[in-house]
Amino acid sequence: MAMLHVQKNFPLNITTRVPTTELFSKNGHFPIKFYSYPKNEIIRSKKTNHLTLGIDHVIDPSSFSSSCIKALGDHQGDVLANNGIGIIDFFEDKNILVIGATGFLAKVLIEKMLRTTPKINKIYLLIRSKDKKTAFDRLTSEIIESKLFKCLKEMHGGSYELFIKSKLVPIVGNIHEPNLGMDSITAHQIAQEIDLIVDSAANTTFDLRYDLALEANVNGPYQLMLFAKKCKNLKLLIHYSTAYVNGEREGLMYEKPFTMGESITKEKVTSHSPSTKFPSLNVANELDFVSMLNTAIENNDTFNKIMKDLGSERAKLYGWQDTYSFTKAIGEMVIDNMREDIPIVIIRPSVITSTYEEPFPGWIQGFRVIDPLLIFYGKGEYTCCFGDPSSLVDVVPVDVVVNTTMAAIVKHGHLQIPELNVYHATSSYMNPLSLSQLFNYGFEFFSSSPSVNSKGDQIKIKKMIFFDNLSDFTNYILEKLLKKQEVHDLKMQMRIKRKVEYLENFSKIYEPYTFYKGRFHNGNMRKLMEDMSEEERKNFNIDESTINWRDYFTGVHILGVREHVFNGRSAVHC
Repeated sequence: MAMLHVQKNFPLNITTRVPTTELFSKNGHFPIKFYSYPKNEIIRSKKTNHLTLGIDHVIDPSSFSSSCIKALGDHQGDVLANNGIGIIDFFEDKNILVIGATGFLAKVLIEKMLRTTPKINKIYLLIRSKDKKTAFDRLTSEIIESKLFKCLKEMHGGSYELFIKSKLVPIVGNIHEPNLGMDSITAHQIAQEIDLIVDSAANTTFDLRYDLALEANVNGPYQLMLFAKKCKNLKLLIHYSTAYVNGEREGLMYEKPFTMGESITKEKVTSHSPSTKFPSLNVANELDFVSMLNTAIENNDTFNKIMKDLGSERAKLYGWQDTYSFTKAIGEMVIDNMREDIPIVIIRPSVITSTYEEPFPGWIQGFRVIDPLLIFYGKGEYTCCFGDPSSLVDVVPVDVVVNTTMAAIVKHGHLQIPELNVYHATSSYMNPLSLSQLFNYGFEFFSSSPSVNSKGDQIKIKKMIFFDNLSDFTNYILEKLLKKQEVHDLKMQMRIKRKVEYLENFSKIYEPYTFYKGRFHNGNMRKLMEDMSEEERKNFNIDESTINWRDYFTGVHILGVREHVFNGRSAVHC
């Protein structure tokens, strides 16, 4: 195991722009290495002719479903538009590397680029898989055959697979490895060809083990930046972070980049008492500490438990709410520290939800952040909430994030200034939604379209009750469960106990978000919208202030979760 060359007493100090060699081992490898992956292969695609809408083959509008007509029609005028920032023209002949390509956000981005900028050259998709056949199988099952691409399929008809395979190139790789897991020949080829990199890879588990979170959210960006420096034609690198890297800050939070060694706790301490000293966050020490624990602790269960607790402890020490937001912030620091002359855009979405408009409303992949709250509520299992009803729940539909991404790529891809720009893809500043409003909309939906239990009976729910004390919350749930079910034996008692413990732990994990006291300023996003032409603002809508949250949650989002996550079922056991 490669170890960091740092002092063993862990002095917590670091300068703003530290040489990379002081953060990571001199051989270019991340110091924490607990597992490995097989040597990767590449799928090399043959050159194919570009297929462009209305030029290389005819599209029959009569074949479109009603949900896809708007998605196509809205973009016809923009092809002719000559003002604004030039979104359509910019992507022509570009080669893009997308990392985390089979994830929720990346898939919506890929679909939008293929549908609205069909003259794009190649989109290379870095896919973790054991060989090229597996990578191609994942491309087919998770992208080409995905319901998300149904509008694109209807637009191209029988030429759909030919079109999409001429654009998408699956590459076997792993962002955690040197050269992103590609062999040297492939890495060289990709480095010579790509114009843009979009990094959508991350582990978003709030309470992930510290070692695994560092591997995903810190080592990933580190390996990415090493590779990006080999890309001679690179115009821009886009990295997806999260608005919650702002940690335990309160009030209005601006789109400010992180610098190496920065911490929220130090920021708070010095703002109240400038003369008070608080140690800087030393990333090298964090990595080295985990490496040494891995070496010293032989029992895997013990190590796993320590890592689970350590991430939360270190995050809260430095002013972040959980391991996820903490390691994502460190990842941002690494990118800033290593960027040199590479233009960087960091997009920080808040809680990403289902599509608002495109390619059709309500599409979602996976059971995401706010969905357990709503679905458990609709199932009658989450009868009260440990949270502040006036706390803001910042949500943003995934297509708004994608549109922001494409517009930001064009703006900064044209400029190619070697700087780092941050965009908050958020809603709480311009269109706030409170926790109580969210559950009111849930109540409205499930009252008119109730879930059913395993017996087929409809589940009636009541208005959400809020608690600001965890003990009161737990006691209330226990009391309700005991009244609801007749406890005859020890087995039933244990089942109720486990349920209460689960909801208590669930609420602890969500506590930083259900009591959140911040709002995310998105001035850069608003300025971006001003730079866009009227046609671009229509076709690449990033104006979250116009979204009616009641209509969205009762008429789009919860329906989308039922349809695309639970396959249309409303049963409690789904």
